[in-house]
Amino acid sequence: MDLVCVNCGEPWDVDHVLHDAPQEFIRKGGVIKKCPACPKEGQPNLDEKTRVKLDAVEELGEILGDDIDGLAASLEDFGLA
Repeated sequence: MDLVCVNCGEPWDVDHVLHDAPQEFIRKGGVIKKCPACPKEGQPNLDEKTRVKLDAVEELGEILGDDIDGLAASLEDFGLA
């Protein structure tokens, strides 16, 4: 299962984010705010559809808080990851 960076849209395996390289990610609960694929500064230029999708991921993550597995499963169920 994957989590998605809400800054750039890159999907990341939950185990990688939590166990392999947690220091490479800035996150709040299950919401990845910045990842190794992000540009060094600012947000990448994403189309409106992608930005809306990432906003939905962020909102869902805020609702689920620290339930990282629940967020990853929900992203999969909704086709957001």
